[in-house]
Amino acid sequence: MKFLVVEDDAISRLILKKTLEKQGYKIILAENGKKGWEIFQKEKENIYLIIVDWIMPEMDGLKLCKKIRASNLNHYVYIIFLSAKGEKKDIITGLEAGADDYLTKPFEPLELLSRIKVGLRIIALEQRLKEINQKLQFLAITDGLTGILNRRAILERLKEEIHRAKRENYTLAIIMADIDHFKKINDKYGHLIGDKILIEIAKRLKSHLRPYDHLGRYGGEEFLIIISKIDKEKAIKASERLRKCICENVFKIDNQRLNISISLGVTCIKSSLDIKMENLIEKSIKTADNALYKAKEKGRNCVVYEELIQ
Repeated sequence: MKFLVVEDDAISRLILKKTLEKQGYKIILAENGKKGWEIFQKEKENIYLIIVDWIMPEMDGLKLCKKIRASNLNHYVYIIFLSAKGEKKDIITGLEAGADDYLTKPFEPLELLSRIKVGLRIIALEQRLKEINQKLQFLAITDGLTGILNRRAILERLKEEIHRAKRENYTLAIIMADIDHFKKINDKYGHLIGDKILIEIAKRLKSHLRPYDHLGRYGGEEFLIIISKIDKEKAIKASERLRKCICENVFKIDNQRLNISISLGVTCIKSSLDIKMENLIEKSIKTADNALYKAKEKGRNCVVYEELIQ
């Protein structure tokens, strides 16, 4: 975290530098608004607090403040005006330009430091709120048990991927995967074991997908997988790899060795399909689900492909 001090008076700059560095703050100095703006553009990811004079050559403090507030920033920048202009109308003008605080010259160093501490508290609060919002956004799209996308999020990704596939003219694969005999597993071993199986299956499936493919928990023991830029034959092969990563490796959970398998239903969405988005999402999922049902009828632990018909 750095502070930017924009002050055209050399003596004032020196006093501010010594006052702030004595407290351990990292300081960047600028002798006018234009130079301050140039520095800010280069260092904006690191600058969190700015102390700026009003009357300066080339670019005054008001203009600099407005330009900073108009910038697209990843964090909040706290701005303190430090000026000899001390009338009430001047203070109002400075605050309306975007300053957070206003201190008149001559100033008491202890008062300035106290106001800086207020600014730092606000910066810390803003960062904390951002962290909380990011966490809430993550929780809103994540399945609480498996850590993969939840139903709402995977359907939203499906919509986005269909739009992209149509725009870039490529085929998209939709895979519905369901754990075989999962109810019997829960009844025999209990729901805690069942939950651990779900977690392990999600982990294995994700490890066998590309970084830009999508995996979501569609229902209780059902997963929805979206694979982009893939044709029918490759989609079936990819589904077989997913099936094998589950059934060919024994699940070792709480001293239990369990043989688990999944059934998969696959379909492809071609960019040439002329179907409304809402209908296309519903129809593609229904087609993959029908293929999954046929895989169950065939004896489970297999892959069935069904063509999506317009």
